[in-house]
Formats: sequence, C-alpha cells, structure tokens
Amino acid sequence: MRAPGTQKTEQRRQGGHPTVRHAVEVLMLEERTRWAMQIHDGLTQSVTSAVLELQTLRHRIETDPAGAVEALEEIERQIRDDLRRIRELLFDMTNEDPPAAEPALAALVRDLGVRWHFPVMVEVGGDLEGIDEPVLEAVYAIVSEALANAAKHSGAPEAHVRVTATAAEIRVEIEDRGRGIVAVKDEDPHFGVPIMRARAEKLGGSLDVGSTPGRGTTVVAVLPFQRAGG
Repeated sequence: MRAPGTQKTEQRRQGGHPTVRHAVEVLMLEERTRWAMQIHDGLTQSVTSAVLELQTLRHRIETDPAGAVEALEEIERQIRDDLRRIRELLFDMTNEDPPAAEPALAALVRDLGVRWHFPVMVEVGGDLEGIDEPVLEAVYAIVSEALANAAKHSGAPEAHVRVTATAAEIRVEIEDRGRGIVAVKDEDPHFGVPIMRARAEKLGGSLDVGSTPGRGTTVVAVLPFQRAGG
C-alpha cells in the first residue's frame, strides 16, 4: 500500500495530473493540426504550382523566350511570397516576433546567402518605405546576380551588401574580397553585367563594376525613384 501523497507525487513526476496532461496534449495536437493545414492549404499547393509551371517552361523557352522570362519573373514573385509565409509560420511556431529592426530587403538578401552557402553581411540604411515596387525588385535582382557571381567565381569567404536610400535615389553596393576579374566587358554575358546594367538603365539609373585581380570586385548601382504619394 502506497503512503499518502505518493500517488500525487508520482503524477507530478510523470507530468502532472492526468486531466491536465491530457488537456496539454489536446492543445498541442490542435496546434500541430493548424500548422499542418496552413502548410498543406497554402505553401504545399503554391510550391507544387511553381514546380509545374517551371516544368512547362522547358519547352516554352525555345518557342517563346519573352513569354518564358515573364513567367519566370511571376514564379520568382510567387516563391518569394511563399518564403515570407514560411518565415511568418516559423515565428508563429516558436512564439517569437519577427525582428522589427531588420527590413524585409535585408532578410531576402540573407536568404540569397543561404541559397548559395555564401556568408553575406547586409547593411540597409535610410527609409525604404514607399519606394516603387519595380525599383525594389530591380535592387533584389541586381543583388541576386552579383552574389551569384561572387559565390561561384570570386573565391571570397564572404560578401558585403550595402543598400542606402536617400530622398530621391537608392544606392546598392555589392563587394567581395576575392580573386577579382581581369576585365569586365558589357558584351561578355559570363558575369551577368549586361543584365544588371539593363535593369538599372531601364529605371533611369546606372551600374558600374570595378575589379582588381587579387583584391576583389565591387558592383555599384544607383537607381532614382519617387516615393508613393510623393
């Protein structure tokens, strides 16, 4: 026969009163079910749709290159939105609030570094609120191309990205301390310079690439903009 209080002590040791423990288990199951539904109903279907669209582009690239590029841009926006939702879901699951001090653009740039397994230091200065979406998309595309080049060709241990917004323009600088390149020619598509410069000039901006063999490469883009409502 157990001494008085022994059963209660045993219950506490095993996780508390059975009724309380059951209630906690039910709540945890409800939370897991809610997360599973969010992933299935939203993210899973969205990612599946993106994969199917990418598969159709294999043939469309040959027959309709311009249309294929437009479709790729739309898929990119869709995947970026999925990434934002994944981040929100993770914060929700861990009961943490998103870091308010880190702008969304900085988070996207860090995600690029993760994709390329390439450490990226990010600095964002100035007010990015109200900047036209095409300008921000161009900034992201230029940073993406420059970081891809650095990750694949520079041999640098990391890269630095600095984005600074003033009253009328946004300046983007991507720098690595890698092996550098001997020459940068617009007609050479190997490093994506024509694509980056075309994006900048389409918005009335400019893009310059400086590189010294053995000392690294720096890409600088300056894009003018007008704030929404300004």
